[in-house]
Amino acid sequence: MTGRFVVVDGPSGVGKSTAIARLVQLLRGEGRQVHPTKEPTHTTLGRTARYGTDEYRGLTLACLVAADRYYHLETEVRPAISAGKLVLCDRYLATSLVLQRLDGVDVEFIWALNRYAERPDLTLILTGDPVLSRTRAAARGIHSRFHRGGPEAGSRERDLYDQAVGELAAAGHLVHVHEVGEQTPDEVANALLVRVREVLGSHTPTGDTARSSES
Repeated sequence: MTGRFVVVDGPSGVGKSTAIARLVQLLRGEGRQVHPTKEPTHTTLGRTARYGTDEYRGLTLACLVAADRYYHLETEVRPAISAGKLVLCDRYLATSLVLQRLDGVDVEFIWALNRYAERPDLTLILTGDPVLSRTRAAARGIHSRFHRGGPEAGSRERDLYDQAVGELAAAGHLVHVHEVGEQTPDEVANALLVRVREVLGSHTPTGDTARSSES
């Protein structure tokens, strides 16, 4: 049995990690084999990409992030999918399309770097109020220069995620955007669970973009 590859992405502080933790619990409660993971990874490459943003910039950082991604795919993601597991990844290509662009890297170069990276079965993009997101990110602790700048920088980041959604869909990725609003992590996770079940239950046509929000 072949597994599936689902990505959860979105601006810093929007609540990805907490929602993913809840989603993993829900999926495992249904008896599914789930392999949670994240980018940058916990490898030497990943730690350098995560904590080295003040030292590495532009093309150098873009190449470092891509190298970490390919190592991640080779050593963790592909084996888990081959074992029939659902890989649930915190951050992936959408992050590169946003952060590397904020760093002045041409979008064509970003796509070229990621040419051989697997296309997820589903990319879930969380989005919300940049003021709240940046407040959460600051409270959690800032380890990257991309997390600095307050709400204005958060608005720019959110706008670029909106742009990345269209680019991913145009490239054949199945993308769903979820507006977090004032939802609790459990409410967000339950909403995402609906979309993940659709992918697990059947092959969904690629290249579509959908949006949802709190009820």
